[in-house]
Amino acid sequence: MRVRGVCGTIAGVGLLASGCVEALADDEWGDEAIEARDGGSTTCPVWRCGFNSAEVNGRAIRELNLDGLANAEGVRIVGFVPPALGLLSLQESELGVEKGALVARSAQGTTLRGAQLIGATILVQSPGSLLPLPITVLGHQKIDSWAEGAPQVSTYALVYPDLNALIGVRNVCTGDLLDVLTSAVTVIGGETYDLATKTIQPDKPRWLTLACAGSAAAKLQLMNYGPQSDFDGAGHPASLAQRQATLRMITADYCGTGHSYTQNGTPLHWENAAGTVVSAGELGAMEAVWSAGGALCLEAQRLASAEVACDLPACDAFSLAEGEWVTYVPGA
Repeated sequence: MRVRGVCGTIAGVGLLASGCVEALADDEWGDEAIEARDGGSTTCPVWRCGFNSAEVNGRAIRELNLDGLANAEGVRIVGFVPPALGLLSLQESELGVEKGALVARSAQGTTLRGAQLIGATILVQSPGSLLPLPITVLGHQKIDSWAEGAPQVSTYALVYPDLNALIGVRNVCTGDLLDVLTSAVTVIGGETYDLATKTIQPDKPRWLTLACAGSAAAKLQLMNYGPQSDFDGAGHPASLAQRQATLRMITADYCGTGHSYTQNGTPLHWENAAGTVVSAGELGAMEAVWSAGGALCLEAQRLASAEVACDLPACDAFSLAEGEWVTYVPGA
């Protein structure tokens, strides 16, 4: 049984489905409609604040290769089992990612996606383990994109067995996840992310990134800046430079060196050059204008006490026309 499939071509670093907390953070609070839509609390919605890393038994699975190559933690896919009652159950099948969603295809042309994949199992193996560990799709939910006019985003509840857990299974997303069966992961196909430098590693069609709710990777997907997203309405994704600027913006990587000048739960408002992602209400004081290299200028910082290591000009002479994003600090 082969495991294949990523089509096309961000996520974040320390902001992906990784365990780096500092970059998971910046949230646009106060929009009750968004809170209700995302199914979160009144203080911070699930898909804005979210959870920490995607891991299985202490091994990171923030990225996986569909050809069975090991990731940085030595974890690799060794098989895929379709749902027991699915049309592919007796057929050789291939796992893939298309337009930011998992798909399973048989050689006979049958395709399963969305809720049809509930019950499917991805078999992964860690270094030193004798048996593969099953990661099961126990839920699927579509949530609204944060971008005007963009399609909904597929999210999944991925769990694995753990005899020490209260109900015998754990969600691959950890941290403050209280409901094990929460659909807490979105899938990004075709690229991975360097956690130290916060840079995109594009054109990797056989890789997928698992981005937990609240991570910069998931936010990038929700903003319609994913590598498989229809950004321009004509079927084309945002450019690599646009995606990189979005990653720098979400993680407050002012200097473009990979260092984040923010922390989880820091309020932030934003608007993009295309006008498709704009925070509701009063935007607050301008923070920065963003490009792929980081901040072009800097005014009010997300964390007022942070000592920024690079010398950036004030934003008097800059506007959204010079960058991909402008961010604002509410209440500053």
